Amino acid sequence: MSSRRKIALLAGLFLAAAGLTSHSLAAQVTTGTIAGTVTGDQGQPIEDAQIQVVNPATGLTRGVRSTSAGRYTVPGLEVGNGYNITVRRIGYASQGRQGVLVTLGQTTRADFALVTQATVLGEVTTTATRDALISPTRTSVSTTVSDTALRRLPSLNRNFTDFAALTPQISSSGPGLSGGGTNNRYNSIQIDGASESDLFGLGSTGQPGGQAAGKSIGIESVKEYQVLLAPFDVRSGNFAGALINAVMKSGTNEFHGSLVGVTRNQGFTRS
Repeated sequence: MSSRRKIALLAGLFLAAAGLTSHSLAAQVTTGTIAGTVTGDQGQPIEDAQIQVVNPATGLTRGVRSTSAGRYTVPGLEVGNGYNITVRRIGYASQGRQGVLVTLGQTTRADFALVTQATVLGEVTTTATRDALISPTRTSVSTTVSDTALRRLPSLNRNFTDFAALTPQISSSGPGLSGGGTNNRYNSIQIDGASESDLFGLGSTGQPGGQAAGKSIGIESVKEYQVLLAPFDVRSGNFAGALINAVMKSGTNEFHGSLVGVTRNQGFTRS
């Protein structure tokens, strides 16, 4: 084959490929477009008008806003259907048009001229609620163990500090209670504002007499306590782990008491 024939053959293949490509690109157009302008009484363009296009047959809704020149374009619409168009803008009376047909690959023009209209805005009342857990008075991660919890929750050792494990940042897997991963000897225990910590660090409970399984006060004497970790309150300090701040019960004008029965056998012993 001569060079001229080769060149002619390559040129023919190139033209055929270009024709196929252009044909495939043209076949990709399957929708139509609605476009137009939005103007005012004096023919001035209206910016930021809300244009809503609805296809009643399928429920499809498309919304756009007009540009600074008052133009809008809604592409990608299914052809052969009558669309309802509504145009709104504050300070103007809304306008609508129904049954706007969309043609394949074509742009259907729909212009609107809005009429000025006084608009009275109604009163808007905004109500906000604040989460009690997010409060400017809440200065640290804390958990409160109420009097009800002290009465109803089971305790294996009858020690009021057992319920500090209800705090997610407290671990009881090691000796004593670890607050935020620190050693239990860095905790602080206060009862009615007085320190009740094991200053010498001899026991694992963090309280005096812990090496002999002693307890500072009975669980029946505690009314409520809280567990604090890294508080910003200057009234709480001298600890690096957790602070267990407890208050004791006080007397009332009514006579009352509590009765506790303790039993432990093999059926209640953990394995």
